[in-house]
Amino acid sequence: MKKFFGYDDSLDAWGVHGVGGALGGLLTGLFASSAINPAGKGWAADGNAWQMLIQLYAVVGVFAYSALVTYLILKLVDVMMGLRVSAEVEGLDINLHSERVGH
Repeated sequence: MKKFFGYDDSLDAWGVHGVGGALGGLLTGLFASSAINPAGKGWAADGNAWQMLIQLYAVVGVFAYSALVTYLILKLVDVMMGLRVSAEVEGLDINLHSERVGH
């Protein structure tokens, strides 16, 4: 199923795990409190705005690591068996997942 930005993500892995994970990581830095975790130095809610920068570094690091490892795995799969399906295949989301637009 084509999405707004032209990528094909029939299982919505990016929307659920990528966006949801990044948002959760950033909001943890915003709302977590040292009242709940006294071992912490305080978070943005406790007046420690630097924690948001630490959380942002962590999210960017995970994105960079994930992009690199995904690229290497895709290159390996491409060399071993190829990444493309034949031109006769209408779409993997329809043929393999029985996903239909509007259902």
